[in-house]
Formats: sequence, structure tokens, C-alpha cells
Amino acid sequence: MPFNTGSAYSPYGTDLVTFTPTSRYCQNDATKSDYGKCYDTGFGNKARFVQTDTSTYPQLPCEADGTCVRYTSLTNIRILETTFNYPGKQAIVYRMIIRGHTSLAGVMAPSPTKLVGVPVYHSITDFEYTFVSGVHTYEAITYPYYDPVFNYKIYLNPYRIPVGNVVMIRWLGNVLTSVLYFGVKEDNTNNIWYVSNGLVNWFYESSPITIIPLNYEREYAPYQELRSVFGYSINGVDQPGWNANDIINALRELFPNRAWAVFDDRTYTLYLYNLTPDYVPDWLIDKLSPVSMKVLQPPSDSSIAKAWMDELNRRNAYNSPPPELP
Repeated sequence: MPFNTGSAYSPYGTDLVTFTPTSRYCQNDATKSDYGKCYDTGFGNKARFVQTDTSTYPQLPCEADGTCVRYTSLTNIRILETTFNYPGKQAIVYRMIIRGHTSLAGVMAPSPTKLVGVPVYHSITDFEYTFVSGVHTYEAITYPYYDPVFNYKIYLNPYRIPVGNVVMIRWLGNVLTSVLYFGVKEDNTNNIWYVSNGLVNWFYESSPITIIPLNYEREYAPYQELRSVFGYSINGVDQPGWNANDIINALRELFPNRAWAVFDDRTYTLYLYNLTPDYVPDWLIDKLSPVSMKVLQPPSDSSIAKAWMDELNRRNAYNSPPPELP
């Protein structure tokens, strides 16, 4: 059985390509004059700051200047996004690269389980939970630390930031799962912050693919019609289904006024709805290698097609300005 490769990049205030972003942090020391500010964040998303005291702190400075998302409730494990959800299908997660700046010792990480957002690490002195399983490391740890059994490498403070810790994780392996979350273990702790990002890669069976960026909670999960014909991916591309015609019929009914595409892996045909080939990004053509394209319905308004293209580029980290189209 041939496999496709899926990839998702999750930015929460920082990026992977800057080697030592030493100026990206938040201030959670309430005695400091800059308490509640976050510095040098961006890259497609905002830092996360947990502060439940809305009487003393009705608005944090990072809220006011748009550099953070504030949470006013405590939780043990906070799921930030669903990376993919493939009902009835299996995926193989094979790589992750994570960078985290945080007032906690832990760091955001993908979770291969449906029920809990498995933490990567508990505390600086007790790295107890791994991406693969809850295996305890009984030997003494110095950093950077490499585990030969689970093939992951951990860096603790490879460079310093003014406030908090830096944790970096690289992992290569094989984990079978139909659901993958991206989240962080907060341990019901107040007055904390984190700035992080992650790159995750996985395999899934060659299948017809639905190409439409969706919000998981509001647009995908509520519709049984969608869940029965294709899976969900945060990147809007790696959404495998069972039958191209069923996918097209469901999308026609539910999203008649949106742009979307369906790739049939049997005939290598890319079906376009409210789209023309001019709006299909080159990287998507390279990924799918279609032998033909069929326009099911041309766009009545070019802004619909352009919005589809721009959102796909954003979710797949192709952020260069697209060419001007009519």
C-alpha cells in the first residue's frame, strides 16, 4: 500500500528557523514594571498567558497590544489544536521538532492519544513522560540528553532568555494513531506563559484527498457528512477520504459558496470548485502531481478563490506573497 506524507507546522509565537531567538519571552514576575508583557512574538500566532485573577488584572499588557492569548481558567492539559483526525483510518507519526520558551519546564508537543494530551515533560528534574509512552528515565540526565530507545534528543536552555526556560526536542520514530493533538501540560498552574512551535510529519494511506482549510471545532466536527467521507488535517490538504464522488457530493451540499478541491488518487484528477488552475499553488501541484484538472464550477468572485489559496499557503508555511491574479 503506497503512503502519502502529511506535514503540519504549529506556530505559537515563535518559529523553528531562527537559531537563537533570545528576545522572545513574557514577563510573569508581578513585581516587575513590565509584568504581563510579551516580547518579539509573532510568526503566525501569539504567546499564551494563564492568569485567572481578572480583578487585579482585568487586562494584561500583552492582551492590549495583541501579542498574547490569555486564559482565565486553569487546566491540567490544554489542547491547542487538532493536528489531524482520521476516523476509521490509521496514520503513522514519524517525526517531530519542537521549540518551547516557557515559564514552565515543560513544552508544547504533539500527543498521539485520543483521550489525553500527553505531556512531554513534567519538570526540569523529572523528565518522566515521553511522546511515545510514560517511560521513566532512571539514569542521571545531563543536557543535551539523548534516549537511544525512543530516539529523541532533549535540549534544556541551549541558549538563555531573560525570563523562563528554553526546551527543544527532536524525535524520529513510528507511532500509529488516528488522532493527533498539539497541546501543553499546564498542571493547573496559574501565572504562566509559553511561546512555542512544532513541526510534525506523518504517513497515511494513499487516498482521495479533500483540500479545504477548515476549523476543526466549528466546521468539521459538527458535520457527520464530512466525518463519514474524509478525515481532518490542520494544514487543509492531508485529509484522506474513501471515495472522491462522495467527498464532492458532501462538499457541494455543505459548502456551495466556498472554494475547495478534491484529488482523486485513482485517476490523478484534481477537481476544482469555485477555483481555476491559476489559483492552485505550485507546491500543491508538486505534492499531488495531477495528470489533469477539472473545473466543477468556476469562481463567481475571485476573492473566494484567492482566500482559499492564501489560507492554504498560510497553513502550510508558504507565506511569500502570491502572484497577482485577476
